[in-house]
Amino acid sequence: MTSWKILLTLGIHLFPLISAEYKDSESLCASQQTCSSCLQTPRCVWCSSTESNERSSHVLVRCITREKYRRDRDLWCPLSNVIDNENSFIIDKDRPLSSMKGTDPVQIRPQKVHLRLRRGEEYRMTLSYSQAEDYPVDLYYLMDLSRSMEEYRDRLSKTGLKIADAMRKLTSNFRLGFGSFVDKVVLPMTNTQEGKRDVPCTTIRNGITVPCASPYGYKNQMPLTNDIHSFKSRVQEAPLSGNLDTPEGGLDAMMQAIVCTKEIGWRQNARHLIVFSTDAVSHIAGDGRLAGIIEPNDCLCHLDETGFYTYSLLQDYPSISQINKMAHEHNVNIIFAITKSVSTNYELLSRSIGGSSTGIIDKDSRNVVALISGEYKKLVQSVALTDDAPKMIDVKYFSRCLETNGKLKERRECGGLRVGNVVHFEVVLKAVECPADAREWQQTMQIKPRGLNESLVIDLNIVCDCPCERPGNPGYKAGSADCKGNGTLTCGVCACNQGYYGKHCECKGNDVGTDSEAAMIECKPNNETTEICSGRGVCKCAMCECATRPNPQEIYYGKYCECDNFYCKRSGGLVCGGRGKCECGTCNCLAGWGGETCDCEQTNSTCMPSNGGAAEICSGRGDCVCGNCHCHEKDNIRYSGRYCEECPTCPGQWCDELKDCVECTAYNTGRYAENGKCDTCPHQIDIVDVVEEDSVKDLDTGARVCRTPGDAGCTFTFKYHQHRDGTGGDIKIFNILAQKERTCPKPINVFGVAVGLVASTVFLGFLMLLIWKILTTIYDKREFAKFERERALAKWNRGDNPLYKQATSTFVNPTFHESTKD
Repeated sequence: MTSWKILLTLGIHLFPLISAEYKDSESLCASQQTCSSCLQTPRCVWCSSTESNERSSHVLVRCITREKYRRDRDLWCPLSNVIDNENSFIIDKDRPLSSMKGTDPVQIRPQKVHLRLRRGEEYRMTLSYSQAEDYPVDLYYLMDLSRSMEEYRDRLSKTGLKIADAMRKLTSNFRLGFGSFVDKVVLPMTNTQEGKRDVPCTTIRNGITVPCASPYGYKNQMPLTNDIHSFKSRVQEAPLSGNLDTPEGGLDAMMQAIVCTKEIGWRQNARHLIVFSTDAVSHIAGDGRLAGIIEPNDCLCHLDETGFYTYSLLQDYPSISQINKMAHEHNVNIIFAITKSVSTNYELLSRSIGGSSTGIIDKDSRNVVALISGEYKKLVQSVALTDDAPKMIDVKYFSRCLETNGKLKERRECGGLRVGNVVHFEVVLKAVECPADAREWQQTMQIKPRGLNESLVIDLNIVCDCPCERPGNPGYKAGSADCKGNGTLTCGVCACNQGYYGKHCECKGNDVGTDSEAAMIECKPNNETTEICSGRGVCKCAMCECATRPNPQEIYYGKYCECDNFYCKRSGGLVCGGRGKCECGTCNCLAGWGGETCDCEQTNSTCMPSNGGAAEICSGRGDCVCGNCHCHEKDNIRYSGRYCEECPTCPGQWCDELKDCVECTAYNTGRYAENGKCDTCPHQIDIVDVVEEDSVKDLDTGARVCRTPGDAGCTFTFKYHQHRDGTGGDIKIFNILAQKERTCPKPINVFGVAVGLVASTVFLGFLMLLIWKILTTIYDKREFAKFERERALAKWNRGDNPLYKQATSTFVNPTFHESTKD
């Protein structure tokens, strides 16, 4: 379906919904009986006049839509009595962006604003970001110093200066620190037997056996410092140790390295990097129970004067969510420099910790310098906005990134940045509800780039009431004459004292005004209906008193009891899908949800693969509807997949286009090899023993695996990575990995097959004859035995001939009772 057809279809279906929305909005506003409830209803305004305007109808509807007010103006209410607290925005601090070397950097603008928000009404503001030149960097190397990491430690001590030199090419303001960890010194993590605890292992250095140091949880070996030369000696002097089980106490150490700001030496205005190096997995929250440690991790610093972690045996390992939370609050980016054997574990861990990345170190750690500098470049060349918005505030981010004339898309991350680039984000904020506690109407939140200390501070005021409802303000009169002295006038309406009711608190007791025709008129929305209080209540003193429901959570409300909080559309058996509130027949959805039943997820984040700032919504080939990709069809090509990344109708997804080059380069066979065109292949092809498949990782990296038939009936396997340049741009292929061995069918042995066929035929014939002979022999034996049994039972008299019959017979005459013989 083409784009215009999609838009036309959506328009046809949405038009009646839009019309109904305007009608419902008017009804929803009109049903509000107090100023605070009116202002908590989106796009509604309140009239606090104590008397009806002469040009208005006989019934003053105090709460109407903003559109109706702009149309009627003072025909509805005098301008001085209209209360419409619209969203407002005031900039308190707005320093210009500054990225010049040697100056105080300003990377985000503005820095502080004041925002007043109406519930349910969005406000859009602009935030700008620019990468600063020569921004300070604090790098803390956190290393596993168990026995198996000896080679990595020795290599790291020699590459400390190289790390510093590489980082100083990126920033001149660089500091380096070092810490180490083993595990909790308690069973079953560590062997606590006498002797093993003091000397858990031995190492060989210069041909001499050297005992390992006693195990420990974590130690801050060297706080962050400019003295890079001492890094080599501190790392080399750090003793190795050992533990009993396979996992290490790395998360304990990481938590202390993050939260111990003073002890580690983290600077406030600097990028904070932790390089976490290990060859083993880490214990997580709950593992401490194995040792009887049940106290949860408190996320606080517990280092003594010598740098040792003192609460190792007093509290459990931290959870992954705690690490993620603390890393976010302390602006720490984590680089997992791990061995290949545990790469899968830490790649999964990295996905749960914002701002973290993984890299595999060689056995001799020669690539650690390139790994750190490369991961740092990735960090500074992208920006990802984070916030600490309270639960009642919904925040969305839109940006064109570096595409000046590009389409504004919902995203919070942009990549490919350089010094001097300015990226603009449009931030949309909406208060989805008013907290019950009035103290929560005033909020302070921050929006900041991940990993940086700079932020935009927003002083937020959620409009949840009216000034005229507060004592001491104009419009608030206790014992007002307009309320017959029996109530308080607030914003033009009476709040009656206990025992009184009515529009002007003129009624007392429990009288029902059924004998007053004028009172009955006040309880009907118009003269065209005879139904009192919408059939959901009784008219008392010219006011509707709504009926109660068996379920106390279900209520009728409104001036004419025309509204309820339960008669809305359902999804999954729940009103508003359980993701919103039913207000006068309309679902008011929670943050991030929309639609008639609040079952439509209003976010584009689930339509973008998590592979960096260049990720596009639905891979640039579809629309994100309710959090899912609806793929386009163009030129008879239909894309599919979670992110519209698959093309079933495309020829082999590039497998057919690449197979000739791969077959020629890797196996010297195929069409190109016959024509001598191997050199014309434009792709770099690497040969590997086995092409590994990882559906999750391959999806993130844009990798595809092909299994293609080749010459001589052989099948070969290769993997390629692809990326698209911008929206609708060309697809580029890179990093092709071909499997070393092909899968070829074995040749058929014709002679062996013929001999086998003849032999099997003869054997089967002989077997069938043998079975037939055995069965007939058994049958004959059974029949002969039967004959013998019957012959043995027969009794014959030798004087009798069974064939002889006598010539005479004897009979009796019944008349004479005498025998007669013939």
